[in-house]
Amino acid sequence: MASASNPDASAEQRFLGVLGTSPFRIAIVYSVLFACGAALLLGAVNFAVSRVVDGSTDNLIEAEVQGLREQVLVLSRGDFIELIEQRSQEQDVRGAVYLMVDPQLRPVAGNVPAWPKIDASEGKWINFKVAVPFGDQTRIHQMRAQRFPLPGGYRMLVGHDVQERQDVKNLMMRGLIAAVVLTLLLGLGGGFWMGRRILAQAGAISAVATRIMRGDLSQRLPVRDADDELNTLAREINAMLDKIEQLTLGMRTVLDSAAHDLRTPLNRLQATAEGAIGQLDPGSTGRKVLERVSAEVDRMRATLDALLRIALAETGTVAREAVDLSELIASVADLYAPVAEERGIAFSSAVAAGLGVQGSRQLLAQALANLLDNAIKFTPDGGRIRVGLRAAGSGPEVVVEDSGPGIPADKREIVLGRRVRLDEARKFPGSGLGLSLVAAVAKLHGARLLLEDAAPGLRVTLRF
Repeated sequence: MASASNPDASAEQRFLGVLGTSPFRIAIVYSVLFACGAALLLGAVNFAVSRVVDGSTDNLIEAEVQGLREQVLVLSRGDFIELIEQRSQEQDVRGAVYLMVDPQLRPVAGNVPAWPKIDASEGKWINFKVAVPFGDQTRIHQMRAQRFPLPGGYRMLVGHDVQERQDVKNLMMRGLIAAVVLTLLLGLGGGFWMGRRILAQAGAISAVATRIMRGDLSQRLPVRDADDELNTLAREINAMLDKIEQLTLGMRTVLDSAAHDLRTPLNRLQATAEGAIGQLDPGSTGRKVLERVSAEVDRMRATLDALLRIALAETGTVAREAVDLSELIASVADLYAPVAEERGIAFSSAVAAGLGVQGSRQLLAQALANLLDNAIKFTPDGGRIRVGLRAAGSGPEVVVEDSGPGIPADKREIVLGRRVRLDEARKFPGSGLGLSLVAAVAKLHGARLLLEDAAPGLRVTLRF
């Protein structure tokens, strides 16, 4: 109902469901790995290109510096200035920069407008920026150079424009970032698509499995035409379900036949015994024997019915309907209240209205009757029994609590088995199948059965 009234919430739940799928997480992991690989690869390429380009530029600068050092030794200052001017204006030496300054750092020759503001303590290589004319505008370019002293306090700077190299690096960095982002986006998109596909298949499988657990053994997993692993698995599971359905229906047929074949002679035996009892004198030996036979037949028939109900609950082949749990528990409690009052047991019930479940009304009523029957049986005269139904966090919660001897903590799992009776319970009549039926009914309805200490007594809780 909530999803129908709020489609945005439903869409958000589906989106979050996709994010939680294994294919989406796997896609994210591989996307991150691929992105890291792309970053490392482009980083390595960037480093290699930088080494080659930087090395080539640095070698050109060093060769030019060495040549000018040799020229300054053989040329006069005027000839050397003329050489610098000539090289500064050569068009085939693209990007080369020269600057010769006097002791006051005033430009003498070269194509750099002013001596860069650099720290005297800087090493062999210096990096600085220069405004370069570009049409009607100027652009700031990065320069890399070496400087060395000249005779008479003059200084010389020789370098190269490395702005193009820097632009290439920036372009590669942008490409690196774009490649990483694109890889992540493709991974997210692929993971989301795979997650939705798997989630849709898992949802269909889950829906079928839920109907199967509710007793509809004719349901089968959806199989598509694609010959992949999921469809192969679905076909194998469907074949297994076919076999399970055959075995379950066969077992149910055997149980029905056995129940019919056993009930008929038991009914005849009891009818014969009761007819003979009416013909014997009260207190006679024969009448006492026949009365014991009739009681044993009643016990056998009750045990047979309990075993059949347990088998029916465990196979799950029961029709399900909407059960008004509030009305059911109130009616069963009203039925057992007079029995408790006959023994002086304080019987109280607190049943919340409007609570229900999907299931078998007959089996739920039998399970509750077994719990109340056990509570009345083991609670001493003058004790107390409490029956409650309330709305818990995930569903209804049924509680039956008594003030009897209870069950030791180390034996609470044992008593849920068939025909298990503790030493303290052997003095009371019974077949030892009551809690087994309760456990089977709880499992059939997806409820959790808890046996706890009521201090004193036993508290049995069914959480749906």
